[in-house]
Amino acid sequence: MDSKLIDALLIELLQLPEQRRTPEKILANLMLTATAAGVSLTTTAAPLQVEHLQLAAALEHLADQLGSQYRARAMLRLGGGLDGIELGAVVEPHDSTSPLPRFVAFGATARAALAGINREIRANNAPKAAIPKPRRSGRLGLHKLQGQLNKAATA
Repeated sequence: MDSKLIDALLIELLQLPEQRRTPEKILANLMLTATAAGVSLTTTAAPLQVEHLQLAAALEHLADQLGSQYRARAMLRLGGGLDGIELGAVVEPHDSTSPLPRFVAFGATARAALAGINREIRANNAPKAAIPKPRRSGRLGLHKLQGQLNKAATA
């Protein structure tokens, strides 16, 4: 392992002006650094990266179906369990003050996170039963008050 070459390549990459920092230059320096370290970099995506990309594409399609007022985000977060990482899916209005609903779900795979988002959307679109107003104790309704007044007047 050539430590001096590794240091020189990484320092060169860090000191590279932003306007000259292209993906090709970054990849070249990292490949040379890996070679100097005696390892090889793969260019194939890891399974988690593939799941993340699939989820992002599916969420974009879903946000388009919901309308132009929505945007979608796919993310990774530390979660519970042995794997420790899970995918997050968010479909939300562009404007944070909008009264439109926000949908969030998490899962170990893109399919699980997307299923969670779809469940939330279906639950939001389901007709909701009217919630009865809770009875306020110590208050007398007008019709009951009228009945008591009539009863008192006849007595």
